[in-house]
Amino acid sequence: MSVELGSLQCFEDCEDQAQMLMQALAEEMMSDSHKRYVVWSAVMAAKDDQLLELVKAEIGELTETEKRDVRFALSRMSVTNPYFFSRNFAQVNAGGSLDVLNMRPFSSINVHDETGYHYACIAISMVNGGYNCFRSHVASLQQAQEGDQAIDQAMRITAGLLAMRQAIFTQQQWGA
Repeated sequence: MSVELGSLQCFEDCEDQAQMLMQALAEEMMSDSHKRYVVWSAVMAAKDDQLLELVKAEIGELTETEKRDVRFALSRMSVTNPYFFSRNFAQVNAGGSLDVLNMRPFSSINVHDETGYHYACIAISMVNGGYNCFRSHVASLQQAQEGDQAIDQAMRITAGLLAMRQAIFTQQQWGA
């Protein structure tokens, strides 16, 4: 048996993951715009061309405003995720703040949709393994009154996309 997700045919080994992704995308816990922030952020952080093509066909492109917000999230998380992750394993009595990374204050980057930005950051942090940043952005979403179901939906969408990345790679290497 197989499940089709756009141009990707998922065989029995990834059928459950494809079904979970399709269900998570269909749920209405978060706005369609915020879903796009999550999907595009996860795909761009995953750096997978075939997954990118699948998302373009199934989800469509971001608006220029959404793209700007996601670009900031990708750029900032590319620094903060590995930096703060590494600090979990090293006792260093220096640094440890956004200031030492020369990060402009969040308010100065003029993000259009702050909630969408935080959703983008949790998706990127999941892909990058930036767990300190992940916790911080989940807390920001909760402070903004985003529901736990919506946050969980974003996490399942990201996990589903990563599962599709694995399925694509496996099929490339070993076939159906």
